[in-house]
Amino acid sequence: MDQPGWHVVVTGPRAGDQRREALDFLAVALGHRPGTFEVTHRCPRCGSAEHGVPALEYSRLARRRRGPDAVDPDRVLPAVSFSRCRGWLATAWADEAATAAGWHVGVDLEDAAAPAFAEGEGMPGVGYSAEEEALVGALEEHERPGVRCLLWCAKEALVKARGTGFTADPADVAVTVPGRLRLAVPGAPGAVVVTDRDWPGGPAPEHLLGAVVLLPPA
Repeated sequence: MDQPGWHVVVTGPRAGDQRREALDFLAVALGHRPGTFEVTHRCPRCGSAEHGVPALEYSRLARRRRGPDAVDPDRVLPAVSFSRCRGWLATAWADEAATAAGWHVGVDLEDAAAPAFAEGEGMPGVGYSAEEEALVGALEEHERPGVRCLLWCAKEALVKARGTGFTADPADVAVTVPGRLRLAVPGAPGAVVVTDRDWPGGPAPEHLLGAVVLLPPA
């Protein structure tokens, strides 16, 4: 598989269950009725079902359906990832073929106007390597917060795709080509990194920025 199939949808602040809306969008895209899917979690470190890596599963309602609406319990379901920011929810998934082939997906959404990405405070000096800081520092000052934000989005999305979260210093999570600010995953040449400017539904809203990372089979 040269390029994995994937999608991301961003749902805005509104009454109701944003995650349910996103899952129903996915269900309909796969030819199912709304209510077909639910999400469970498992933490790889503590085993908790309250947080950790999300997994798509058939809902109890879907498993009770019979006839043409019956689900296939042996069907590989898409890998999913979620990120919330300022009331918005980004939901990304790798399609069934990509997931069956061993691809993993992660997504992150952040507020580029947050103090964490501003000059001289927050994340600078904390979440980035010395090389990343030097590359960002060479940019025009007005560009730096947005680039820091995208770097952080890519780091978050990468550790989500790995299923680990941050287990050590985020500065050690590399997401650029050495010596350049082009997003990539060193050591995983087949990885796909897509910023929100190139998401299927268009850029993230307001001051938000985002990234999706798809990791090929190990």
